[in-house]
Amino acid sequence: LRAEFIGGKHGVEILSEHDRGNGRIRFPVTPNEPATVSIWVQNNGAEEVTLLGYRALRKQRRGSTWGPRKGELPVHTSPLTAGDSYSIEARCLTQHYGYYPVTVLFEFTKEQDGPFSIGRFVSAVANSRLAEELGPTAPYRPYQANLRKTVTFITEDGVPPDRYTGGESNGLKLQQGRFWLNIRKNFLTVRVVRITSGWHWPCRKSLAAELQFENYQEKFQLLLHLEELQMEVDIRRYDMQDVPMVKDTQNKRLLILEVPGVAENRPSVLRGDHLFVTRSEQRTLPQLVQYKGYVHAVELERVKLGFSPNLLASFVNNLKFDVIFTFNRLPLRVQHRAVELAKKRNLGDVLFPSFSYRESLLHEGGRLKLFDRNLETNQEQYDAVQQIVTGMSRPAPYIIFGPPGTGKTVTMVEAIKQVRVSPEGPSTGTRDSHVLACAPSNSASDLLCQRLLKHLDKGSIYRINASSRDYRQVPEEIKPCCNWDDAQQCHVYPSKEKLQHYRVIITTLVTAGRLVTAQFPDGHFSHVFIDECGHAVEPECLVAIAGILTTMDRETNTNGGQLVLAGDPKQLGPILRSPLAIEHGLEVSLLERLMKHNSLYQKGAESYDPQFVTKLLRNYRCHIRPAGTDIPNQEFYDGELQECADRLISYSYCTWEELPTQGFPIIFHGVSGEDQREGNSPSFFNTLEVEALVTYLKKLLQSQGKRGRSRISPKEIGIISPYRKQVEKIRQAITKKDGDLMKLPDIKELKVGSVEEFQGQERRVLLISTVRSCTEYLSMDEDFKLGFLKNPKRFNVAITRAKALLIIVGNPTVLSKDPHWNTFLRYCTAKGGYTGYPYAEESPEEDALLEELSSLRLSTQSAGESSTSLHPAWVQQGSPRPSSAGGGIWPGCKGILRPSGMTCSSVMPSAGVPLIGSACVGGAVGAGGHRCTLCKADKRWPGVHFPESPFRLALAPPCGQPRESVHATAAPLWDLSG
Repeated sequence: LRAEFIGGKHGVEILSEHDRGNGRIRFPVTPNEPATVSIWVQNNGAEEVTLLGYRALRKQRRGSTWGPRKGELPVHTSPLTAGDSYSIEARCLTQHYGYYPVTVLFEFTKEQDGPFSIGRFVSAVANSRLAEELGPTAPYRPYQANLRKTVTFITEDGVPPDRYTGGESNGLKLQQGRFWLNIRKNFLTVRVVRITSGWHWPCRKSLAAELQFENYQEKFQLLLHLEELQMEVDIRRYDMQDVPMVKDTQNKRLLILEVPGVAENRPSVLRGDHLFVTRSEQRTLPQLVQYKGYVHAVELERVKLGFSPNLLASFVNNLKFDVIFTFNRLPLRVQHRAVELAKKRNLGDVLFPSFSYRESLLHEGGRLKLFDRNLETNQEQYDAVQQIVTGMSRPAPYIIFGPPGTGKTVTMVEAIKQVRVSPEGPSTGTRDSHVLACAPSNSASDLLCQRLLKHLDKGSIYRINASSRDYRQVPEEIKPCCNWDDAQQCHVYPSKEKLQHYRVIITTLVTAGRLVTAQFPDGHFSHVFIDECGHAVEPECLVAIAGILTTMDRETNTNGGQLVLAGDPKQLGPILRSPLAIEHGLEVSLLERLMKHNSLYQKGAESYDPQFVTKLLRNYRCHIRPAGTDIPNQEFYDGELQECADRLISYSYCTWEELPTQGFPIIFHGVSGEDQREGNSPSFFNTLEVEALVTYLKKLLQSQGKRGRSRISPKEIGIISPYRKQVEKIRQAITKKDGDLMKLPDIKELKVGSVEEFQGQERRVLLISTVRSCTEYLSMDEDFKLGFLKNPKRFNVAITRAKALLIIVGNPTVLSKDPHWNTFLRYCTAKGGYTGYPYAEESPEEDALLEELSSLRLSTQSAGESSTSLHPAWVQQGSPRPSSAGGGIWPGCKGILRPSGMTCSSVMPSAGVPLIGSACVGGAVGAGGHRCTLCKADKRWPGVHFPESPFRLALAPPCGQPRESVHATAAPLWDLSG
């Protein structure tokens, strides 16, 4: 379709000195300086053609003016004889840095052949010096899976790290999973499931079935295998060719491989993992020797590998290899085992609770005396701790529902202290308690340990780290209670008998699988606490439950354990890769499933049942009014959150001189940027947004101590962006490109990361770069849960991390397409917090028009850039719109299109928009010249007319429709003068 749209026809070509190929005309401009580019229409054919006119086919962004004229541009009718040309000037004037595209349609007619058209994607770009320096380093070329050709491998095993035990140990074994071979055999069928309803994959019924305890194991093992298959596909993106290795100067038995991105876990490479390498010069051989290399250490972007002696014997420095990465299956295997154990251990009353025995674990009654006295004045926190200590919800789990900044981790830590306390302690206590406290990540688990150590005996707490964890990343204050052995210089795993003496064990969810393997006696653990539960898939949470916690039963086990889940179903869920697994429920955490689908945990007329769930209401992070927390408060938390933040901090930037409106500490800075990519990375970046972020950073760090504000250090500032490439470009800008910022001694302490990296964290000042400046890829983002456009949970987390000042840099036109961002944008605009390029809300007519335009997805992306260019559509006044389900069928002509043989009404796309070369448009079909056998009309329809624009969008309607013009509003951005 694109080739048809931009291709020359009947000898007519569209030319420009700024032609970038693939139908693109792109030229630079400088803010506040008018720029002009010439476009020539050249007739290289042997016969005369007539230029009917040229039109802008889409509403353009505000913030730039194309030419001085307003009103309607007259239709130019100009005959072009053979060899003639026609000159057109495009003029642009903008006050802002930005990317300003427009799609132009040139319309012609030729005797006997009839009408035809040619399109061009014209863009003016105003870039700063920094934006130019951060631009694409190489043209974007999608990844090609060229390392996985059919070849026979002979594998030579490498040398694993000393004393590395991996994930295996004596005890309960890990199984592969019974669906494995069947899934692999049918994977190609699975990949087309999203585009057909008639697929016959054997496991279809299992995927579609509602989750119940009866199909629990079957469905979750299937979903885990689907996720693993997608992981296998995705890891191939990191494979490398022709990369050198060198010998480690400190250990001649190891080779060093440079892996860009490994410090950011892209790819994830940990001690004990392995990868495969082959000699690059042998790539074309039908049989290759591949060497398995074990990871001994990861240092920044260098990986130290242990290979077989045969490779080392012939190795010379800088010898080049092709590298194939793998991933560690241990986390998946322990999850498979967990869902199997759920059935064997009869955990139905825990996973699908329907009642409570209402029996207390306390030996005595009375009011609790809390370690953290601040909690005594917070009724919700106190009630949650008391309910957990009594265990009245058993066998059902107890949930701490903690919105941002409400102290859910503090509440959980207090509850752990209370159930652990000895009888002579500050409260009545529960005797013989043994606690397992877990979280999905090391950082969250470390935080639990740090806070518990403040009041509990260090000898009663044991923090178990995975063997792959870098000991240098362990916080100093918890190292004395960790499983690190200085003599052996590695993490060790004590016997089950020794571990039974510890009253509190802290691990990540996956590492808790070691305790399951050890097979502790039934009932040993009286309590299992899982923090950030909403951030883990349900089988991952189950690793810390199945085989560890016993279910309460009045007949067989009156002292059954208590499960406590803490989290927020409105914040980030699990990070997954497989669209199929996401679609069929793997992304729904245990916490979210219970709160959404189980009546015990659903909100009543006014509140939740305190026997099963407590919602924390007091926000200690930031001021809700006038700050942006009021938006998520209303959107996600029923307006129940109460402001309890320290006003000295939360109001410290209300008088900052850079605020558009004093007293409103939010800035929404509109940027008309450009989505860019480089190399073979699919990740997007936007250099103009980086420029805006750097400008604000310099103002923040240079306004130290003004108007009574305390000095702010880089570590008190955070920057969130949803794309890895944007994170990379921002880091480059502040540490390597900007001379002022890179001089600051502690600038590297300024954290730049994804939304996931900021979950559970806060910063005094937070900046957000939303990146996306075109709507073309938003449906892809939604399908794969990328970014925070079309993702309410990421939106919620992103804007609730700031304690005093929030700055958003993004494109308001794109952001307004999402209901949550649009609400926030309106809020900021109404409060006077919007600045940047001029923005005004689009009318419903414009939204409808752009929606129909975007349905055609005429991609303008080429090497290193992308933009939104859209084909013309029309909106008929007073007539019903076509149905969006199953394709839009317009009433009217049922003639046959020649030479294609298609029926006019049968070739409409889903949104009912005519396609060039496909739909009947008054006797001809777009540029394809296909004629309708019934519709013989030669008159052209006046088209879609934008009163405020110098253009008329000329497009004939489907047969049988009225010929009235359709009106919408648009800003006058273009001036095309002939």
